[in-house]
Amino acid sequence: MANEIDTANSAGQIFENITQAAQFVLNENALLKQLVTVYDMQGTPGLTASVPVYPKLGALSALAAGADLSNSDIAATAVDITAAEFGAMATIQDIVIESSPLSVAQDAGSVLGSGIAQAMDEVIVDLFTSASTEVGPGAGAELTVEHILKAAATLRTNSVPMNEVVAVIHPKQAFNLKKTLLNSGTNPSANALVNTAAQSYFLGRVGGVDIYESASCDVDGSDDAIGAVFHRGAIGMVMKRDLRIATQRDESIRGFEIIGSSAFGAGILDQAKIVKMTADAAL
Repeated sequence: MANEIDTANSAGQIFENITQAAQFVLNENALLKQLVTVYDMQGTPGLTASVPVYPKLGALSALAAGADLSNSDIAATAVDITAAEFGAMATIQDIVIESSPLSVAQDAGSVLGSGIAQAMDEVIVDLFTSASTEVGPGAGAELTVEHILKAAATLRTNSVPMNEVVAVIHPKQAFNLKKTLLNSGTNPSANALVNTAAQSYFLGRVGGVDIYESASCDVDGSDDAIGAVFHRGAIGMVMKRDLRIATQRDESIRGFEIIGSSAFGAGILDQAKIVKMTADAAL
């Protein structure tokens, strides 16, 4: 039998529960989206956004009285970021809904929301390898507080403001940092945090850099990973479509198909505002 849309009241309640759970989990778990610059493409044609990036003026000299200024080139260069669609589908049978003591609809929404959140994070961390400046200890070596400070000094040398600089590293890279922070008596919970994601993944602040851990950072075959220290303006994320949940009745299986999808993309806007750190990711 062909799939049919079920507009019954029960289907509406299930859809509402799934959507609320999925949106909540997405908002609470999409960590890196909160740390970059987001551009809203919803309602605009096309999948590619051209983000203007303006150059920094060089050092200015004192002017002599009556001196005529020459024109400074502040023409912006365009960084193209293309959005792609990400999605997942799950099926819930009526008998499961009718017999389970749990809220199956909310659980399904949580799983789909978590999957989309992880996809958003992975799109961003995949950019770390493209950073042109390396300040880490290198493959097989432990990441230390000194490398975070080195990264901060590198960004400050590029005149990057430190008010929105973060580090994102793999949890196993963070292991050695955690030991150092705890031994020094640092209290990460003393910092003002934005939501559950930040509270769960925030390690502490070193040299003006807020440090987060994310399992979305890839570990290679040699047990090394690439993290990054960057300013919010270093990475842009375009949102073509926010999380969308849809349900469709499939009577032949006596159940519902549940589809969660979103469309987004990310790119590096300014290489001067990001540095990468290659380090050991084994305990």
